[in-house]
Amino acid sequence: MKVSVSKDFGNNRKPVLPLVPEPTVLIEREDLAQVDLLSDPTDPNSTKVKFAFKILKGGHGEAAREIIQWCVNVERAFTGLINNNGLLHHQMIQQFACGSAPSRFNSNALAPATPARLHLVATAQVAANRDDGANAARAQGLADHLADVQALTNKTVPAIANARTDVVTTALRQLATVLLPAKILQRAKRHLRREARKLVDVTVRECLMHVIRINTQEIPRLPPHFNNAQMLSDDKIVDILPFGTPKSWQREMDRQGLGPLASAPNDTALFMERIEMSEDFDGDKKVAAVLKKGNNKNKSNNKGKFGCRWLQTLCVARQQQCLRRFGVQDAHGAS
Repeated sequence: MKVSVSKDFGNNRKPVLPLVPEPTVLIEREDLAQVDLLSDPTDPNSTKVKFAFKILKGGHGEAAREIIQWCVNVERAFTGLINNNGLLHHQMIQQFACGSAPSRFNSNALAPATPARLHLVATAQVAANRDDGANAARAQGLADHLADVQALTNKTVPAIANARTDVVTTALRQLATVLLPAKILQRAKRHLRREARKLVDVTVRECLMHVIRINTQEIPRLPPHFNNAQMLSDDKIVDILPFGTPKSWQREMDRQGLGPLASAPNDTALFMERIEMSEDFDGDKKVAAVLKKGNNKNKSNNKGKFGCRWLQTLCVARQQQCLRRFGVQDAHGAS
C-alpha cells in the first residue's frame, strides 16, 4: 500500500516553542488588562505598581508561548493582590480573558468544585460529630459552620480560601491543556534535542540562555503534570549545545578531549565560546585577504587598461610619422 506523506511532515513543521522568541508586537490598549499590584505582597501598605498584560482570546490563534505567558501573568496578578479568595480570582479571570476562554474556564471550574464542596461538607460534619456538647457556644459555632458549608454551590465554593487551590488552579491548568497543542511537552523536548540549531547571529551564550529559559520557565508550565519534574537535566542540556553547533566545533571538542556529558552547561558553553572567538578572528583575516586580493586585481586591470591606451597612442604617432616621411597625407589632410 502506498503511503503519502504531507509536505509539513518532520522538520518543516513550525516548532511549538522556538529557540529564539519572536519579536514583540505592539498591542492595542483595549487588548490589555491592567491591575495595581503591591510591590511587597506581605505588606498591604507597600507601594503599588501598575501591571498590564495581554488579554487571552481563546481559539484566536495564540501561540503556545503567549498562552504560557498569560498563565504566568495571571499568577503574578494573584500574588500581587495578596487575596486568597477563590471567588474573587474566579471573577478576575472574566476580566483577564475574552472570547471562548472564559466560558471554557467556567466549565472547567465546575468539575473540581463538586469534590471540593463534598470534602468541605464531610470535614464540617466530622467536626460537629466529634464535639461532646460540653461547650454550648462551640457546638453552636460548629453547627452554623456545617449549615453554611451545606448551603454552598459549585459556583460559591471558590469563596472558601481552602478550596481556592483545588478549583481555580485546576481550572486554569485544564484551560491551558485545552488551548495548548497536543503533546506539547513531547514536541518541545524533541525540538530542543533534534532540531534546534544555533543561528548565525546568536552567540553560544545567548543560545544557552534560551535553552535554560525554556527549560526553567516554560516546560514546568506545560501539561500533563505542570511541575519541575518535567524539566531537562543538565546532561541533556549539555547534549543540546553541541548538536546545535557546526560539525567543526564538535570535532574540535573531540580533539581537545572534552566530554560534553561530563561537563557542566556553563563549562561547555565557555569552551564553545573560545572556538567561536577564534573563528571570528580567522574570519576577519579571510575577509581582509579577499579584499586585498580584489584590490590587487583591480589595480592589475587598471594597469592593463593604461598599458593598452599607451600602446594605442604610440601606434598612432608612429603611423603619422611614417606618412609624413613618404609625403602621404592622412585622413585629416596633414602631410
